[in-house]
Parts: sequence; structure tokens; C-alpha cells
Amino acid sequence: MLMEVGRTSEGRYLCRRAVGLAEQLGEREVENAALSALGYSLAQLEELGERWRTALLESGDETEYFPSLEAARSDESYRTGRHPDDAYRIAESSVVVLASGYVAVKFLGPFVEAFAAKLGERLGESAVAAAGRLRLLWNHRDGRGDLDVLTPGSQRTTLVLPEDFDDAARLGAIELDVSADGIRGAELHWDAATGTWIPANA
Repeated sequence: MLMEVGRTSEGRYLCRRAVGLAEQLGEREVENAALSALGYSLAQLEELGERWRTALLESGDETEYFPSLEAARSDESYRTGRHPDDAYRIAESSVVVLASGYVAVKFLGPFVEAFAAKLGERLGESAVAAAGRLRLLWNHRDGRGDLDVLTPGSQRTTLVLPEDFDDAARLGAIELDVSADGIRGAELHWDAATGTWIPANA
């Protein structure tokens, strides 16, 4: 197998293709074998739901899996936005998905591009550089999604994404200045009644 001779990216790409073909043909044993080579299982991906399953398989090597939000945030890959080549397998205790930078687009769509562009304007850097500050964490046990922004000075501002992440919440997030006093370093929750993102300790 390609992965066994050091051609990991090629091997994982072909396995992802095999998963898609096997699913189309209804070959669950083949699908499960290809998923297993990627470090996944049918049960885990079915639990995540179709949107996340698709995004994970498309993003491939750019996502990681952890037993908790705390474990994800304390990992070196969270700080750098990169992860080691051997960080593929999902342990049975893994319930948190971590996606960095523009990989989050696969989960949240054009919102992330607009958010990164606005963030870059505020920080005086490119949208690409600003996107590198983003970390999307999703706890599939309780359905909680956090969009972390690593602002200058190594502070983390977290937007806890509402279950109904509608246009008003998205626009409010894009217009939010995460480097402002009272916002920078806070955990923010969407208040639909007031149409604002509010710090958890406010």
C-alpha cells in the first residue's frame, strides 16, 4: 500500500476516492476497509452526520481528532495550524474535530472567507494570514461548535456557534472586532434577541 512505503498523501487520496465509490455502489465492507485505512470507521462518521462526514473526507489530512476541547487547544497543532504526518487515527475517545485555517470553509462555507477578509482588514494583514489564525473545533458528542480566533499576543477569542447559525449571527460575527477591549480573549455567545455577540461573563 502507498502509505506503507511513505507515499502517505497519495495513499490517503486514493482511500478517500475508494470510500466515495464504495458508498455509491453500496459496498459497505469495501467502504469500511477504506475508512479504516484513513483512521475512521463507518460508525464514527455516521454519528458525525453527512455534512461533517463529507467535509472530513474532503479535507483529509488537514483535520485532527481529540478527546476534548482542552486536549485540542493544548496540542501543538492548534498553536501552529499544522499537524504531524502520523496524527491520523481517531481513537475511540476522540469526540472533538479540529480544523485549521481555510479548511474551516469546508464546514462553514463562504462565511469563513468573509470573516477572514474582515479580520485581515482589522489586523492589517492579508485574508490568507488572517485565515491562518482560525481554528474550528466541533464536539460531536454535544454538537458544540467553537470558532477560535488567535489574535496578536497569543490571545484566543472564541465564538460559540449557535445551533441556528443564521445570516444575522454570521453577519454579526463578520462585523465583530475580535481585537477590541472586552471582546479580545473572551468566549462569545450569540444573543438572537439583541442581535449581538455577548461575552460569557458579561
